[in-house]
Amino acid sequence: MIKILPKMLYSLNIKKGNKKIEKFDYLTENAPEINKQLMLDMLKKNAETEYGKKYHFSEIATIEDYKKMVPFSIYDDYAPYIERMIAGETDLITKDPIVHYALTSGSVDNPKKIPVSEQTVKLYREYATQFSFAIIARALGKKWKRGRGLNLMEVKFETLPNGLFAGSISGRGVYSIKNLLFLMFTSPKEIVFPTEIMDTKYAHLRFALMDRNLTYIVSAFMTGICDLMKYLETNWEIIVDDIEKGTINPDIKIPDEVKVQLQKQIKPDPKRAAELRVEFKKGFETPIVRRIWPDFAFVHAIGSGGFAVYTDKMRHYLGDVPIYFSVYAASESIMAICNEMESQEFVLIPDSAFYEFIPVDQEDSEETLTMEQLETGKDYEIVLTNTSGFYRYRIKDVVRVVGWYKNCPKIQFVYRLNQMVSIAGEKTTEECISWAVKEFAKDTECELVDYSVYADVAISPGRYVIIMETEKRMSKENHEKYRIIIEEKLGIANPSIGSKVKSGILSPSEITFVQEETYALYRDLMIMRGISGNQLKPVRVIDTLIKENFFFALVDKE
Repeated sequence: MIKILPKMLYSLNIKKGNKKIEKFDYLTENAPEINKQLMLDMLKKNAETEYGKKYHFSEIATIEDYKKMVPFSIYDDYAPYIERMIAGETDLITKDPIVHYALTSGSVDNPKKIPVSEQTVKLYREYATQFSFAIIARALGKKWKRGRGLNLMEVKFETLPNGLFAGSISGRGVYSIKNLLFLMFTSPKEIVFPTEIMDTKYAHLRFALMDRNLTYIVSAFMTGICDLMKYLETNWEIIVDDIEKGTINPDIKIPDEVKVQLQKQIKPDPKRAAELRVEFKKGFETPIVRRIWPDFAFVHAIGSGGFAVYTDKMRHYLGDVPIYFSVYAASESIMAICNEMESQEFVLIPDSAFYEFIPVDQEDSEETLTMEQLETGKDYEIVLTNTSGFYRYRIKDVVRVVGWYKNCPKIQFVYRLNQMVSIAGEKTTEECISWAVKEFAKDTECELVDYSVYADVAISPGRYVIIMETEKRMSKENHEKYRIIIEEKLGIANPSIGSKVKSGILSPSEITFVQEETYALYRDLMIMRGISGNQLKPVRVIDTLIKENFFFALVDKE
């Protein structure tokens, strides 16, 4: 019976997803008109809120009125309203009931609390789950046997004074199906809803490896899956021994009360352990995933943009297993979605938010464009009006228009404006750093694990320091050669750096290698400090004292 139920649940989601795809085709065919109407409808609904009265929403009849009467906004503009909302007040920025607060990952000590309406939750459910599963099912057909998956999206919430939960938006989606989790996924609720720090990588793998018929892995970001596979490569013997004996190794960090509950759900399985041991002893030189899970069909995770280095690493474990690159989203809104398997291009969702765009070469301009005015190949900053009460909100994301689906733009994330490094006005983006580091890896034939950039202004003039972790230790004797290569690549990626180094406005660039597992250790540290693993993004810019102290303390000095 349990084997049948997952297929029934998937079929239900896929059926709903197919209807959403049909509607999406209509929406994208008429995207500009639908998107403008969404904005007008939201203003009409929220005209009697405190924010709506302040900016005269009732008098707005056109996009031109909206641009003229409502200013750009940032989180600080809403913070006083949000504090009052958490204290119990309503009708401040939206008439829609707020059901959740999304905690951002930007600060450990004082994260932003983004209000999330029921409509926003519904959009996430429809697109990130139903639409996604329908696209996957269409692409894979019978190759996906619709068995259980491994879900790495853990749910950690705090309760606010108004009784609502605060936590990651992806965690809210998992929470909404909490009673069905054991039917669709291998990890027990004690792992998905952790209340204490534990070795969740072991715990997830302990149960996933028991299920020979696992068919997929889903994670918020590709980093989570990549870290899991690295852990498996290092610790498979402990896990397999436990599967054989029906035990949980006493050295594994799991609270005693949780161990008691997990122990009730496992039993010795010498046959499965023997099967796994044969494959692991062959090594990880060839793709391991389908050797241990023969029915494995796909991975579902955000793996483009800044996560691309982890996607490249995952190919080693996956072989020809396809990837669905999920959505382009933030705590404020789900904005775009992949409508093809393996595509890293995202189609804007016309009914999720109202979008305005500022050309990056006019970033100081107050003028914005709407989607039908965009040009393929150009970069734009997104300005968002969402379904939870944020208006003309600058989320600081820059996207590139890479094509069109019907009458709707297809985009790729390029960089975050607040992740741009500029020591002397040269404005170096994440895209520039990524290109330079990848070209360095090609020239030196090293296998890249992760990388960051640090603006060193402690010396005069300032300089760029590229911090890099590689699979194998780089020769200290070749340091100057490596430094010259990375400086050359940075100068190509952003010619302003090269010219300013030559003219003495910038000091020569530097390269620093950190010890093995540095980036994985940083992510573990952040999780221990309370940040949800669902929200941990790559550290591309060393821009806080915590990051600076951590990474420079782990420089490889040998």
